[in-house]
This record gives sequence, structure tokens and C-alpha cells, in this order.
Amino acid sequence: MKNRTQKLTDQVYYQAQTSFRTMAKLAEEAVQLKDLKMLFGKYVPQNNLVHFPSQRGVGKSWLCMQICMAVAGEWNSCLGEAINLHGNTLYVNHELSPNTMRRRSRKLYACLPQPLGEQFHCFVYTSRAGLSTELASIINYIEKYQPVLIVIDNLRMAFTDLDVNNNRESTRIMNMLLALCDTSGAALIITDHFRKHTGGQLSGSDLQSGSGIKTDLSDADFFMRRSCQDKSMRILKRDKSRHFEEDPKTKLIRLNPETLWFELVAEDVNEAEHVGLGGLKEKDEQKDMAQTLRDQGKSIQEIATILGKGKATIHRWLKTDEA
Repeated sequence: MKNRTQKLTDQVYYQAQTSFRTMAKLAEEAVQLKDLKMLFGKYVPQNNLVHFPSQRGVGKSWLCMQICMAVAGEWNSCLGEAINLHGNTLYVNHELSPNTMRRRSRKLYACLPQPLGEQFHCFVYTSRAGLSTELASIINYIEKYQPVLIVIDNLRMAFTDLDVNNNRESTRIMNMLLALCDTSGAALIITDHFRKHTGGQLSGSDLQSGSGIKTDLSDADFFMRRSCQDKSMRILKRDKSRHFEEDPKTKLIRLNPETLWFELVAEDVNEAEHVGLGGLKEKDEQKDMAQTLRDQGKSIQEIATILGKGKATIHRWLKTDEA
């Protein structure tokens, strides 16, 4: 007879949750559900698959390590985002060498911004093999330590045996990750990259590299990118969420070069000023950007805020272009 770990492994590989109910029955069952808890505010709700595509070299791994430490360390918040679910965390490292992880961990623990609780632990599983090869071992650790948060860093290195640009194979990847969420009960962050030549565009799901299926099948996504105003500054923004309303706010954070911990600078900044759109000086460039933003579905007010212009000006520009 198969043990529980093998059964869970089989479920991740081959099965998806299915159900058949009336909508009224679903509504009745929902009464028994508790509100979602937060592992990094609305960026990372419990038991959600969260896609985290960002610019290369921006510090995604550092941020994910710090979130893991905050959740296991029983902090109430991290970078201004509430944490009300604590427990063990598991960081699945497919990218960095073991010695790199040792050095990074030593640096973070040496420069803690606040004390860590001792009840839970941050576990790290490092392997150069793909996730498909390592899945049984990882599920064994999940069974043993019951993490509330799992980070897989990063998607391309975790699935070197599959083409992440192909819709069919990306669907297989995302379904495997969704099943891992379902079987483990943990929130899962999968790090990823932006496609090339996106520096002058506002953050959104369409900036991710490869197949858009990754965004379609994830429960939520968020992004981190450099600020053009300061090399130590980053902007953090969430976009898609199946459970919460859209939030136009962009968070400004700073990577402290001494501690390598991120620090909160401001809760809400104008993203355009940090990706270079606020630096468009020529009127024709601004008008072209206004039309581009309108084509992306932005409202007149949103475009006015992004470009630092009045609503009447934006309305006149767009009306003139339509004529």
C-alpha cells in the first residue's frame, strides 16, 4: 500500500480537485469558510498560488528570503504588509549555489531589523535538479514540517525540462503548482522574470516573460522593479488577485546596502516617476504615452495622475488624436 507522501505526490502529478455542486450548495458551504489569512498582506494570502515576475537582478530572492523569515519569525508585518499567519516556511532554491545561500542567510541573520521568534523555522531545499525530479522529496519535507509558505525560486530553473514559452507546457507547470498548493495547504510564491525591453512600461501582468497562461492560472501576482531615481530604491506593486480588489498603489522600498534588508520608504508613490514615464518632456511624447495608456484601459483620471497633468488636458489630447 502506498504511503501518504507517495499518494500526495501522485495527486500533484496526475490529479486536480474536482467537484459538482449547485451554486446554492456552494454558497451554503462558503458559510463554513474562514476569512483568508495573510502572509504578506494582500500580496500573499494563505493557500494561494502567487506569481512573482520581476526584473532580473532586482532582489527577488532577497525579498522572498526576508518574507520567509518574517512569517516564521512571528512578525506582525513586513514592509508595511500584515502577517497574521505564522508557521514554518520552505524556500526551494533551484538557482543559487549552497554557499551563496549560506552567505546570504548569514548576512540576513546578522542584521535583523527585529528579533525572530523561536517556535518556527525557515527551511531551505537546494537542488540543481528540476522540481519534477525533486517533487517526492519536497513533498516528504512538506508532510513533515507543514510549511504555511513555500517559495520556488525560480520558475525557469525549476522546470528546465519544459518550455515555459509554450502554452501547453506552461499549463502543465501551473496545474502542478496549483495541485501542490491544494495538497500542502500552503501559500506558494513562484518567482519569474519580465520579458526584455519593458523598462518604460507600467507594471502589469502582461510584462511577464513567456506564456500568459502563468498569469491566467495563478491566484495572484505582484512585481518588483528598480526605481530610476535611486539605485537602491525598488517599487513593489500587486496586480491580479482572485480574492481582493485591484489596488493602484505602488509601494516604494529601499534595499539597505549595509544590511541587505528591504526597508519601507513610502506606501503610495506615482509609479510613472520611478519607471521613467514622469521624465517625458516633449509634449508629443506625453500625448503618445497618454494614448498608449488609454489603449491599455486606463481611465482619464489614471492617465492624468501618471503623467502629472490635469484631466482636462488629457481629455483634450485624446479627443484631438481621435479626431
